[in-house]
Amino acid sequence: MAHILVNGISAKSGGGRSILTNFLTMLNSKGSSHDFTVIVPDDASYTEHAAPRVRMLPMPWLCTTSLLPAVNALVLPRLIRRGGYDLVLNLADIPIPTETRQVFLFDWSYAAYPESIAWQRAGWGDSFKRHAKMHFFRRYLRFVDVMIAQGPAIRDRLKRLYGIRQLRVIPNAVALDNLSAGESHDFALGTGYKLLCLSQYYSHKNLEVLIDVAELIRERSIDLKIVLTIEAAQGPGARRLIKAIEDRKLGGIIVNVGLVPMQRVPSLYQQTEALLLPTLLESFSGTYVEAMFHGKPIFTSDYEFAVDVCQDAAFYFDPLNARDILRVILRAIENPEAIANKIAAGRTRLDVMLDWTQAFDAYMALIDSALEK
Repeated sequence: MAHILVNGISAKSGGGRSILTNFLTMLNSKGSSHDFTVIVPDDASYTEHAAPRVRMLPMPWLCTTSLLPAVNALVLPRLIRRGGYDLVLNLADIPIPTETRQVFLFDWSYAAYPESIAWQRAGWGDSFKRHAKMHFFRRYLRFVDVMIAQGPAIRDRLKRLYGIRQLRVIPNAVALDNLSAGESHDFALGTGYKLLCLSQYYSHKNLEVLIDVAELIRERSIDLKIVLTIEAAQGPGARRLIKAIEDRKLGGIIVNVGLVPMQRVPSLYQQTEALLLPTLLESFSGTYVEAMFHGKPIFTSDYEFAVDVCQDAAFYFDPLNARDILRVILRAIENPEAIANKIAAGRTRLDVMLDWTQAFDAYMALIDSALEK
């Protein structure tokens, strides 16, 4: 029996929260011979995962983004020494400087694509934070014993960029049980072919290009709508985007329904025809998987991280070129057979993706192997 620390301090939302939640669900369901202490942000939803061998350690005062580098460098190494842990499963974005064996899950796509234009899209505050995070990421890589990549493309990049040898691929698992049922809701989207861009606002999501796409749609009088799910509270970039839609009078083409609760997401998919995601960076986007599950064609960026997940199940475009985005969409709409083929390819992709039972077993096998060494 080993004493394992799981660092989930950054698992406040999005993919990080999904991974930690599903890992803990499987841990409670399948059990383990090890003891686990789990660092979590101040989130009441994690308390339900506490068990005799699974202890939650909330750190609400230390989980803010600006403090994480200092917490990583000073607080967590001391906590690991005092706790006498045998291994750390690190689900945060930066390795911890500790001599204790460390299994590190990589999912910070900025570090895998340092050449991406996404680095230039952030304001000075976010840019400073990212460069600081990159500094500590590089500095502490030597403390990682085994790194987990979520796909072959990311694995190959990490090897090439950082010379990492101990790399294992465990794809982000597919949790489909919460995608079929839900709460019915009328989003009042009106008529036309509706393209769902299901994402909160982040600068790397490249949502601004949709303004130019909408201008082209209006210019050509095409019956297309783009459905956004952002809110002003998501930051200054979101507020600027919402204002641009209003100022350019694009509300009839870009319909922003705001943040959608998870239980209403299936209903939103039912009321739209396709997924549109012009993102510049991802490690593994679960949104692609959701679209495949709901039988929707995918229009997304012709970048390796998207091709790695979607393969033949998507139509690809240049995300920096509004004309190319619209050209790819219109060509697909004019070819129903091509759309049907993409949907069928999506179902085939789903069949070969890991579920969380398989992913959990892979994590535990890697942990046991690291402990043996």
